[in-house]
Amino acid sequence: MADDKIQTTVVPLSTRPEVTQSLHTIIIFSILIAIWTGLRVYSRRIKKLPLGVEDGLFYASVACWYGMVVSCFMLLYLGGVGYHMDQLEKVHIARLTQTLLVVQALYGLAMCTSKWSVLWMLKRIFAVRTFVMITWVVIFFQAAWVVMTVLIGLLVCRPIQKNWDPTVEGTCGNQIAAYTAVSVYNVIIDIVMCIMPLPMIYKLQLKAPYKLALFGIFGISIVTITFAVLRLMSFKTLDFTDFAYTVPTVILWTYAEVGVVILVACSPLLRPIFDKVFQRFMSTVRSKSIEPSHGSFNYLNSASQPKSKTAIRSGFVSVGDSEESLVELGRVQPRKIEKSDAARLERRGSKALPSGLNGIIVEREVTQTIQ
Repeated sequence: MADDKIQTTVVPLSTRPEVTQSLHTIIIFSILIAIWTGLRVYSRRIKKLPLGVEDGLFYASVACWYGMVVSCFMLLYLGGVGYHMDQLEKVHIARLTQTLLVVQALYGLAMCTSKWSVLWMLKRIFAVRTFVMITWVVIFFQAAWVVMTVLIGLLVCRPIQKNWDPTVEGTCGNQIAAYTAVSVYNVIIDIVMCIMPLPMIYKLQLKAPYKLALFGIFGISIVTITFAVLRLMSFKTLDFTDFAYTVPTVILWTYAEVGVVILVACSPLLRPIFDKVFQRFMSTVRSKSIEPSHGSFNYLNSASQPKSKTAIRSGFVSVGDSEESLVELGRVQPRKIEKSDAARLERRGSKALPSGLNGIIVEREVTQTIQ
């Protein structure tokens, strides 16, 4: 195979399907992450909220992702991923293994910061002492995981030069077992993070549709578990004696896992945008379906009157578009109707509630647009 060795510095892109799939996966996730990040920024602008700790952690994970993207192109065009090891020159193998160490470090940081972003958000929403303590424990174990991920790449072969130069005297441990252990640890953390908010959601005083919506929002993290397991299974195809040829499948699922984790970490904060789009759609549908009637003129006349500057607020929680909106609904408790409230209802021609009866006063403003 000496005649088949690649002599050029830049390696032609391998035509193997695994390499092409990996490249397409990286491009697709890069576009989606850019869109999701832009929507997250716009969502913050809609709510006029300042940047929080979770935002900084999320943007750090995005930066690590694009660092991984640059490193992937170096693997493909300078490291010869997709070719047999005996087709590559010594310089290609050195660039391949050195760049993979960088990818491994960026992978650990991207996973850690994106998951920390989610944990910080959960800690802020479910501000219960026990839950906060559990969150801090998971944050610590996630930090331990990223340290383990980086150190295994650096210490599995001694000296470290043996990673890219097999002729150097030294030894390498069981690399597949080491990387498998790191992946199993990662899957366990994902499972814990998926389960953590479920008991808190179950205890909320919410109607069934709202609870199901919250379970769906936080239960989407099960997708990250699926991709973590797929990446774990891909190590079965890895052969370190022909590393460049067998690594494309691992690269595919590594980048797919990171991309999914970043998208999932961002998705709960995009609700204001989805609500805004949905409200515009519903208002358009309603305006087209409602015909003018005698009653509509009454609504228009009442809407044209000056609005009172006072409003009944005690006992209500303002339902906004933030990620806590559904959670805040669980804190709303019925309040006792005061005599002043009952008198106001009588002046408006409403029937006052019996004395001592608990209830909720609802003020509704109806507007109708006439085409």
